[in-house]
Amino acid sequence: MLIKHRVPITLAALLAAALAVLIDLIFRFSSYRDLLHLLSGVGALKFSGTLTLVFLQLVALLYLLLLLPRLLRPVIVLLSVFVMIVQFSYWLTLNQFITSSDLFLILNVSADNLEGAISSFFKPLILWYTLPYTIILFALIFIPVRSTFRKSLALSLLPALYLLVSNYALFLYAAEGNFHLNPLTSLLRTALHYEFETLREYRGPREALPGLNASQRPLNSIIYIIDESIRGSNLSLNGYPRATTPFLQSIETRGHLKNLGICVAAGTSSYLSNAYLVTGHNEFPDSAFRTFKNPTLFDYAKKMGYETIYIDVDSGYLSKLLEMSREGHVRSLDRWMNDQSFRDRQIDLEITKDLGIARYLSSLLNERGGYFILVNKKGLHFHYRNTYPDDPAFTFWKPVMEPSEPISTDPAGREKLVNTYDNGIRFQVDEFFRELVSKTTHQNYVILYTSDHGQTLAEQGQVYTHLKSDKVIVDVPAFFIFGQQYDQKASLTGICPGIRVSHLNNFATLLDLMDVPMSLRVRSYDKSIFSLTAEDNRERYYISGSLHGSGDYSVKAVPTPAGEGWGISRPAWMDGVKKL
Repeated sequence: MLIKHRVPITLAALLAAALAVLIDLIFRFSSYRDLLHLLSGVGALKFSGTLTLVFLQLVALLYLLLLLPRLLRPVIVLLSVFVMIVQFSYWLTLNQFITSSDLFLILNVSADNLEGAISSFFKPLILWYTLPYTIILFALIFIPVRSTFRKSLALSLLPALYLLVSNYALFLYAAEGNFHLNPLTSLLRTALHYEFETLREYRGPREALPGLNASQRPLNSIIYIIDESIRGSNLSLNGYPRATTPFLQSIETRGHLKNLGICVAAGTSSYLSNAYLVTGHNEFPDSAFRTFKNPTLFDYAKKMGYETIYIDVDSGYLSKLLEMSREGHVRSLDRWMNDQSFRDRQIDLEITKDLGIARYLSSLLNERGGYFILVNKKGLHFHYRNTYPDDPAFTFWKPVMEPSEPISTDPAGREKLVNTYDNGIRFQVDEFFRELVSKTTHQNYVILYTSDHGQTLAEQGQVYTHLKSDKVIVDVPAFFIFGQQYDQKASLTGICPGIRVSHLNNFATLLDLMDVPMSLRVRSYDKSIFSLTAEDNRERYYISGSLHGSGDYSVKAVPTPAGEGWGISRPAWMDGVKKL
């Protein structure tokens, strides 16, 4: 009786899986061919074994679908179609399906950032790729199966166990970046990989600092601003041919800004860079979970007597750790300010948020000294049109993209993309600092500014803005702004000319600004900016993908010289589009 029910289901699942594989091979033949050309003999053998495992996973998934009651199958099929649309959106944009690192970001970014990513990823062509799979899945709805609930449950145990064990084997022995057979098994692998990775994470407390405490609150204030998606070479402060940062250039002329040029970001996503920026870790990947173990900047600042404040309106790295409430992951923090905190205090951040943050910072600095403040700004995450007011006074370059318009790589599309991005920088960076500096009357402060990562701006036809390993994505700004009465001004003006700065230099720099003695520094951090010479950082490294190295990741370097085009950005009209 058992065989009578099992054989038709197994054959139907096997035939449907084989048809799906054939369709995938036809639709993405060039991708399979390109990958096989890159593999050695042993690599090709390993890849064949992986494909066999994943093909049987697809058979198991379709088998489980057929065991469901016919009334429930349409719901699962519709969910599967949605999964395929998302997966092919990723594949057409990034030439890969979603990885566990991508899934982590999807689950942990703010809703408006996720909406911007969806609008840039979706293309009508995706529906063409999903159509054959959709037909196959809907055909399975009508296959009759007679089986009781108890029998269906018993029949489902073996394929479910196979899915779990085979994906654990892939987690242990096959890089996550290996080409996935189809969108459904790929997402299952990603979800299980994410869970396996989560289970092995470090969950203990951060390392303690030696027992030294400052006797009194410092007179100066230190503000560390980590912006979002700001490309350093699009600032006129760094030689960009458009006046995107006239105010910053004016305070540089007055001697209140020390520009460090184009910095290399630690990672190609917000989470990666912030993990390194806040903890001072300096190895790629973080296989030892040092970004979870190292003391944070707040720990050092508290030891030195500063009042510590974290302001985050971008749902960043630290906010996720705070929300998870893991023991010891974020200590020494006197005040955590997010969107809800500002609403509770009846502080209007306005639609763009950053100008409201600037006003709040100036009010804090005008109260007294002795603050250490870390800010994760809203910045310029795509969609850029939503980052500055819908007002002609803030639209310096036209035409611009509509608020929901996807990225187009043709000349006219790139022109609008760059115009919109440059308008965003003029408002979110230059206007932000105009508001902050002009309204701050207490002048004993210093600001260290950078961004988490840059943007591609479609120079090479990219429709993705970051996340991949392109060198242009780690092109970010770095500079100091300081008040007239800042008590360590000489250390800023004495920075060696011609240095090359990396995100990895920022941690020790901030410890120097806090006057943290070497005896208190429990880790070996990269050199402070104040100690860099023109011979240092001839190669500046960065990571994309998995922070801890168990998933798909790559580590690359920006060498010296960096190569043609790196650290340089151009308005679209310089690429041959008509000049406005």
